[in-house]
Amino acid sequence: MSGRFFLATLTALAFAASILSVTEEGAAKTAEEFLAEINRLPEIERQTRLERESRKEGNIVWYTGMNRSNVLDLTNAFESVYPFLKVNVFNSSPGALANRVLTENRAKAHLYDVLQLRSLLLNSLQKEQAIMRYYSPQRKFLREAFYDKRGYVNSAFATPMVFIFNKHLVSREEAPKSMSDLLKPQWKGRLVMDAEASDWLAAILDFYGEDKGKEFAQKLGAQKIQIRKGVSLTTQLVAAGEFPLFVDGYLQEATKLKMAGAPIDYIIPEPFVPLKAPAGLFVSANPPHPHGAALLVDFLLSKKGQDIMTSHGRWVGRIDAKDPDNLSDRRIVSPSAEKWGDRAKELVELFDQLIVEKGARIGGK
Repeated sequence: MSGRFFLATLTALAFAASILSVTEEGAAKTAEEFLAEINRLPEIERQTRLERESRKEGNIVWYTGMNRSNVLDLTNAFESVYPFLKVNVFNSSPGALANRVLTENRAKAHLYDVLQLRSLLLNSLQKEQAIMRYYSPQRKFLREAFYDKRGYVNSAFATPMVFIFNKHLVSREEAPKSMSDLLKPQWKGRLVMDAEASDWLAAILDFYGEDKGKEFAQKLGAQKIQIRKGVSLTTQLVAAGEFPLFVDGYLQEATKLKMAGAPIDYIIPEPFVPLKAPAGLFVSANPPHPHGAALLVDFLLSKKGQDIMTSHGRWVGRIDAKDPDNLSDRRIVSPSAEKWGDRAKELVELFDQLIVEKGARIGGK
């Protein structure tokens, strides 16, 4: 990779500069402690301090799984506000990012500043002491599911999972409106799901209760669900007529293709909307550029940053952001990091047992 997107490395000089920056704030303090100290300053003084110190850092390293065009919109906007800072991005899949961060942390190779990852992985990151508490001033504008009480999670957006259907194969009138509609005989063999739908299953179990939720998932599995890997690809396959209806499609993917003229539409399900665990913005416990990291998180949670994400079709964390589908008026069920963080493996196995292994086909037609 070249330019902004890079294979993250840190030279000895850069690492020394990061240590110097921390030392200037106070040799005995951790990055978490001195950022907390800065946060106690009056608003203008706090901002001035962060900008002054970040000028000495010059760079920020952001690990994210967001698609590159969206990342460029955000980093370009950030750098127009802070032209003295350059955001270097390492872009990979969520699983690869989590493994990379934990491996680096165990090797004491502190390369990144900000990590964007599903908040469901909070417990693993926190137990490894890979992340710090950071109380961004923007937290007060976030919806309840987008932050935690302990201060580790500041989430930028979450992904509502909706029913996406091909309009040439399914009319809006006959499309399922509720979760229970998926169990009707006419949908047997006509549904597709993503191979990594553990967040969807967690929402089902949270809403119905674990016993009734498992019963529902078993009945859905008996519908001979088709399984494909990759939400973007599966949405495109629905648009191409390969599958009539995508059970756990992403709202932003449906919006993007619909606006591009693809023959798809979507239904926001009743009685609740499953929400993929919000995308947390975690600050490294040992950030090479701590002041820049704080500025980046604050920007991504600001009205300007959130409006950019809304323009990408995302449902964002701020309560004062646009909500074109009025999701705030719906019952939203988001997997809790506190409840499911240590049970992630169990959820994957349960999804395989209840859905995948009950007649689903993986791979081609």
